Order: sequence, then structure tokens, then C-alpha cells
Amino acid sequence: MFWKILFILVVAAEFVTVPLFLKYSWPKKCWKSFGVKMICSALFFLAGLLAVKISGNHTPYAHLILWGLALGWVGDLFLHLITDKIWVFGIGLFAFLGGHIFYILAFQRAIRDTYPQYGFFRWYEIPVILLVVALFALYAWKKQIKAKLYMVIPVALYALTIVTMAEKAIRYCCGQWWWGLHDHIPMLFVTVGLGAVLFVVSDATLGLILFGGQEKNRPLKWVNIGTYFAAQILLASSIFFIAVR
Repeated sequence: MFWKILFILVVAAEFVTVPLFLKYSWPKKCWKSFGVKMICSALFFLAGLLAVKISGNHTPYAHLILWGLALGWVGDLFLHLITDKIWVFGIGLFAFLGGHIFYILAFQRAIRDTYPQYGFFRWYEIPVILLVVALFALYAWKKQIKAKLYMVIPVALYALTIVTMAEKAIRYCCGQWWWGLHDHIPMLFVTVGLGAVLFVVSDATLGLILFGGQEKNRPLKWVNIGTYFAAQILLASSIFFIAVR
């Protein structure tokens, strides 16, 4: 019971500290906002650890999710440092990229546990992923979003990775629902499906903020940060419901 109460308190603390971070980081980041953001990030990682403790889920799925959460913490650290050095931004970007790769591997393990005969990609997955990325690119072109030339390839790679992550998450949830293979279908859609979608929304809004001239759009900043931390908490909570080897 103690650990369950602690988990609830950690999630509640996230709801309190995220608004504080939004307050201190506006109109621009500072060391106070840096400190609060790292607390927010530590909370979603702690939520993952507590989910493992409470559920007794020590499977590779849980470990992969924890690695994804840990790299999210690293990404938050470097992206919010008070510096304009591009290599610092690059480390943060690749930390998040690595986090999404761990999430992809976690969801793929869950898929493989249900459908061991399938490979990493089904025939329809690649066209779907490329279509979604193409739609994002079209939207960026319509909105006249411009990134410096040396950022184009890393950003494109990042977009491809996060869309793949979301596709894997949704495919797993839909497969479990279609075949009625899981006892917690609604919670799968909330923690895994919604968590992955919110991550895509967060990164899409971040792209508008960084490259679309929306740095001073405060509501967009709220959406970006709110969906990000909600996504991390939901993915951490998925450890309660998925225990696959």
C-alpha cells in the first residue's frame, strides 16, 4: 500500500510542478525553470521505477520503458541548459531520439509476444509511417517552417522515429483489442496509445515553437509541455499493464 500511495503522490506532484515550470520558463528559460523542469523529469522516471516495484514487472518491456524515461530526463537536461551552443541542443535531440528507439523496441517486444510469426515490420507499416511523415512535411511547408540546413536531416530522422514509435504503440493496442487478447484493453489505449499520440503532439508543437516563429505563443507552449509530461507519465504507467518477454 505504501508504494501505491507514493506512486499516486508522484503523479500528483507532476500536476503541481509542471504548471510551476510553465510559470518560471516564460517568457524565456532561466535557472529556476531549469531546476523545476528537472524535478518534473525526475518524477516521471520515479513513476516508472515505482510501477516496476508495485507490479513486480521486471520483464524486458519494463526495462526498455525505463531506459526511454531515463533518456527523456537526459534530453530535458540538455535542451533546457542556459546556452545557445548547438552541440548542447544536439545532445538533447539525440537523447530523445534514443528514448523513442527504446520505446519502439518495447512496443515491438509486446507485438512479438502476441504475434511471434511477424517480423519487425508488417508490409503495411512502412507506407503508413512514410505517409504520416510526408503529411507532417507538407504541413511544415504550408506553415513555412524553416530549419537550418544542418538541422534538416536530424529533424527528419527524429520525425521518422517518433512516428514509428506511435505507429507501433497504436498497432499493439489495436491488435489486442481486435483479437480480445488482453484483460486491460481500455488501460492499454490510455497508457500506450494515448501516451504515444500525446508525444507526437508535443513534438509537433515543439517544431512550431523552434522553427515556425511561435516562440512567443504561450498557449502553444502550454500544449507542448503539458502533452509531453502527460505522455511520459502514461508510458511509465504502461508498466502496470504490459509484462512481456
